[in-house]
Amino acid sequence: MTKLLETARKAQFLLVLFILCVFTSCVSHLQEAKFHFAEGRDFARSYDRDKAASFYKRARLEAVSEVKKHPSAQAYLVKGMAEMELELWAEAEASFQNAFVFGFEKGEEWAGDLALYGMAVTLNELGMGNVSDRVFAHLMDRSKFKPVVLLSAQRYVETSLNKVLLAERKEKTRALRSVLTKVERLSQKDLSCGYYHYLIAQICGHLDDYQPGFEEAVMAKELGLPAVEISRDNDLQIIFCYKKLEAGLPGKDKDALRFSYKRWIKKWGWIGPETPDWKK
Repeated sequence: MTKLLETARKAQFLLVLFILCVFTSCVSHLQEAKFHFAEGRDFARSYDRDKAASFYKRARLEAVSEVKKHPSAQAYLVKGMAEMELELWAEAEASFQNAFVFGFEKGEEWAGDLALYGMAVTLNELGMGNVSDRVFAHLMDRSKFKPVVLLSAQRYVETSLNKVLLAERKEKTRALRSVLTKVERLSQKDLSCGYYHYLIAQICGHLDDYQPGFEEAVMAKELGLPAVEISRDNDLQIIFCYKKLEAGLPGKDKDALRFSYKRWIKKWGWIGPETPDWKK
């Protein structure tokens, strides 16, 4: 009888241990996916694109393992966000649709916006720029999914600037003012987004509005930008606008600008007025 009780206890203990192991394994996939995604974001903020992509891929793999065993809105959401960072638009759209099915209310809306964005990219690549620009502008105005808004703004401003380069001055100014108004509306909704300030600075540079261009570029640098190439381009915009302002200001105003600029470049650790730290 004693042996039977001991055997039963051992069996019960092993069963509980097995259940705990299975439960821990199930939970760990989602936790690992979240952890890797957060790590990817950290590396992206420090402009290490390769490491960021590596962690996003790990996050996706863990999320895939999770949805296979225990599908949930949260698991599909993490999977979709990792796929967006990896520019897997169709896969991310499907993940957000599944997140909606499992209870994430915004999933269907996000999937729809992402589908529109993917279609607009394809249209643009196939030479239907006017149609794609309308879609990008629509998403900038109407989408509530920030990653899609950012991507659409980038595409819209990029294609708009390419179009106006060959236009006559009057038409060029009118078109640039229209683009500027659209991006300024985005910035007013989300003033802490450095990328919007970067876009405004770029447009102001094309309009020869150097004071707001300089100020917006400084704000973009202070708030942070999504990629090292954009950050460096923004630094060059700061230098360009500063030189234009310095050349056009009278004595006292020029001295005030120089004093202010010296404080900024000291804060950023630049070597000199025209030499950012990344040129060391």
